[in-house]
Amino acid sequence: MFRLPRTLSTPFSGNMALGAAFEGTKRDQLAFDQGRVLAAEMAAAGFNVNFAPVVDVNSNPLNPVINVRAFGDDAATVGRLGNSMAEGMKSEGMIATFKHYPGHGDTETDSHYGLPVVKKTRREAYAVDLAPYRDAIAAGRAPEMIMTAHIQYPALDNSLIRTRTGEQMIPPATMSRVIQHDILRGEFGFGGVTVSDALDMKGIADFFEPDDAVIKVFQADVDIALMPVEFRTASGAKRLSVLVDRAAAAVDAGLIDRAAAAVDAGLIDRAALDRSVRRIVAMKLRHGMGHPKPLPSASVIGSPDHRELEKHIAHLSVTALLNRNGVLPLKAEGKRIFIMTPWGEQAEAMRRRFDEHGYRSVKMGKLASMTWSDQKRAIDEADIVVLGTLSTGMSPVERNGDPDAGISRVTAFAGLERQPFTSSGSLVFNVEEDAPSSVLAMRAAGPWEMQRMRYAMEYAKNQNKVIVHVSMRSPYDVVNFDDISDATLATYAYYGYENGWRGQSLPAAVDAMLGYSPLSGKLPVAIYELRPDGSPGALRYSRGFGLRY
Repeated sequence: MFRLPRTLSTPFSGNMALGAAFEGTKRDQLAFDQGRVLAAEMAAAGFNVNFAPVVDVNSNPLNPVINVRAFGDDAATVGRLGNSMAEGMKSEGMIATFKHYPGHGDTETDSHYGLPVVKKTRREAYAVDLAPYRDAIAAGRAPEMIMTAHIQYPALDNSLIRTRTGEQMIPPATMSRVIQHDILRGEFGFGGVTVSDALDMKGIADFFEPDDAVIKVFQADVDIALMPVEFRTASGAKRLSVLVDRAAAAVDAGLIDRAAAAVDAGLIDRAALDRSVRRIVAMKLRHGMGHPKPLPSASVIGSPDHRELEKHIAHLSVTALLNRNGVLPLKAEGKRIFIMTPWGEQAEAMRRRFDEHGYRSVKMGKLASMTWSDQKRAIDEADIVVLGTLSTGMSPVERNGDPDAGISRVTAFAGLERQPFTSSGSLVFNVEEDAPSSVLAMRAAGPWEMQRMRYAMEYAKNQNKVIVHVSMRSPYDVVNFDDISDATLATYAYYGYENGWRGQSLPAAVDAMLGYSPLSGKLPVAIYELRPDGSPGALRYSRGFGLRY
């Protein structure tokens, strides 16, 4: 897996931001155009396959790995935008991939770290998670590839397989013939290529040896077994060499012959393997992969036209959820502004945009670098306080797919009744009945970033400051702050400025605060209060909600 550097390419604000822009405009051409630009830049970098778009329906606000990677929580909208984005990619000759089949949107475990279980009924599965795939295939709009999910889905397949320890378990969907063959190919009629998600992810690797995992994937009628060993770095290349050496040793030991015997015995279907090969070869031939061709000019990567589309979608996506007493647009002339965010680049991005608009009295701080005394002093000296929260800690999908490149903050709270899905986001489900006056339960193991941001907001409120809350990722965290903030904006994206612009959502948020761009974004998900057990409580903001000036 490879990601183009954000400062050099056109990174866009992500799928949920696109969903918010669509909800406000009903223009699925935005998805087509974004897919077209992404594909053009990938093609210029030498790639012919994009493992996107995600068509998971984010029906679970506790989801730690999909969240803003989804277009929203409505299956029809997710399917519509997924189809449009895939067709935009296809227009540039890129192979698009729907993922993660049969649907990763209702999980509370990141499959990079464990094996999630989806608890939907069969009826719910067909109505929500499977709908984007079924409908696209039925309409003749399915992409050429579909990627599997490392999830257990008992309502679709409750059979048992053996793990490497000999224990029995419900098969991951990646290894389920019922899900991959009977439903996807037999019932829905998908004739394209299927690929597993990376098999080195812990949702698979913790339970199966690499060779056994590959066999089980092929038995399920999946065409490509992706990354049975980690291969992301130079050290990974050495591991691949070791795997090749082991394969040669296996030939010498007759293990390959025994695998062939398993094919002859019907344990692995020879005809199914042949069909897989034909599907893969046919796809390659359609794209002329047997004939080298020059790459498109690299000048398209991060080109001005592409960046303008990125900015346009970012501005359309910003969603106003709260505007008490009409504080927005801000009357900020001559006022002192203080910005605090979890990452320094986020505050820097907003400071730069304020500066571009002529507001010079702007101070900023990174949450972890400021003591409580520092924060109070900065708030005391300000008239307007802008606080950004970052819901959901970084998943390996944002660290080049590596679950060991930094530890998720989620692991620090494993003892809680429900593991938090945020590092500075919605944790209402950890609130206890006898919680203190603050909305948050200040438990010893609680998320320190969340506590400190709440404290800062409460302090600013007591000092009669104007408070703007910017929810910079999953918008579900707004329920933790909207009793205090004067205004609330959701951007669905959190990259800022660090040695160049790494995203346009935060500058767009400042433009919205100051009235330089119209507020048109609408929520692509419904936001509920969450009970202590994690179940949804009262509806706070409905899907499609968004204020305008």
